[in-house]
Amino acid sequence: MNDEITIVVPVRFKLAACAAGRERLLALARKTRLEAGNLMYRIHEVPGEPNLFMIYEKWLDQAALDFHMKQDYLTSFLADADGLLAGEIKGTICREIDVN
Repeated sequence: MNDEITIVVPVRFKLAACAAGRERLLALARKTRLEAGNLMYRIHEVPGEPNLFMIYEKWLDQAALDFHMKQDYLTSFLADADGLLAGEIKGTICREIDVN
């Protein structure tokens, strides 16, 4: 069984805070990508919605995700971004289906 975990996270910033939010997301991605259990961490912009970003992340297993969730740079991002957000951050955990 594959223990990899994929998460898709929509992040919507207030329009006035879009540039600052984008920069904070990029800084978070740079640090997150250095984690041993991180297999992928990509940020996508949504055409036509300048304040909406989608994070696509993939983790080796639950232990790697748990480690990530405890990192100071993530908890700081979540605390600092609160005033920039236009809504709650809520990711969807997915498991890949083997098509073979």
